[in-house]
Amino acid sequence: MKTTHFLNYGKVYKNPVYEDFDFTEAPMFTQPLVNTYAIAGYNATLNCSVRGNPKPKITWMKNKVAIVDDPRYRMFSNQGVCTLEIRKPSPYDGGTYCCKAVNDLGTVEIECKLEVKGGLSFCRLLLQGVPPNIIDSYLRDLQSSNPEEY
Repeated sequence: MKTTHFLNYGKVYKNPVYEDFDFTEAPMFTQPLVNTYAIAGYNATLNCSVRGNPKPKITWMKNKVAIVDDPRYRMFSNQGVCTLEIRKPSPYDGGTYCCKAVNDLGTVEIECKLEVKGGLSFCRLLLQGVPPNIIDSYLRDLQSSNPEEY
């Protein structure tokens, strides 16, 4: 540490000691995934936000299996916003999706359910503004009363 003497005043000046701030941070989700309904044949997206330093590595999983090199999925990560796009999903694409963020300081996961609905009746009611859970119970009631029509 440097010490400076000022002869004029006889006072001793000591330079202050500054601690370096540690900017490292374990991954943390700042916006969660949300359970989602998708319509068969129309692209669906799942979004969440994560922060961490060093920048976390993002992995997407479906039903606890990593999604790797599958052309039906596109993954984006921009400014901490992580997006999984499912191209033209079918009911088979429904399940539990998970976003996993990993850096040197830790690992964090968040998940949601994706339900893929199909059929003209579902799409028509959805476009009229009817909530998906009401459409679901309505179509189930219809099917149980007229099973030969569905």
